[in-house]
Amino acid sequence: KVLSTLKSDIPETTYDSVYVVQGGKFRYVNPEFAAVGGYTEKEMLGMESVSFIHPEDRKKAKENAVKMLKGESTSPYQFRMIAKGGSVKWIQETVHAITYKGGRAVLGNSMDLTAKREAAEKLVEFQAMQNALLDALPIAVMGMQARRIVLANHAVEDVFGWKPEELIGRGTKVLY
Repeated sequence: KVLSTLKSDIPETTYDSVYVVQGGKFRYVNPEFAAVGGYTEKEMLGMESVSFIHPEDRKKAKENAVKMLKGESTSPYQFRMIAKGGSVKWIQETVHAITYKGGRAVLGNSMDLTAKREAAEKLVEFQAMQNALLDALPIAVMGMQARRIVLANHAVEDVFGWKPEELIGRGTKVLY
């Protein structure tokens, strides 16, 4: 689709982060995109688009963007972004080639995954701590849900003769 202006085609109330890059610089950013980086729309216009990408991720992000622009990939890609205050945000993005104000440009659509990634990391840490605590107990401990074993510590081997990984996922009838 050829876009002459994005203001008329993209509602200002969208929850997506949307931007247009032309000649390597931001030519349009919606408020949501600017807010993720801690900037105003006005501050971002004219800035180099790659300046926001974490230096260690720039090469891979560029490769993924080129693949998507050539139609070789349709899957969103992820990279780290450096926000205005120096914080690091995880971004998932798709890009598409468009015509903007008579010239070739890139329409980007991104999502801030930072909170989701941080929650996933905390869950992994919690599960590791839970497993360490369970394994430290000298008694057999199992957790069950809908008559299926969902967790077991190493002491179950002494009591039941099964290793924890052999029990997890099995029905409780295996114990009888």
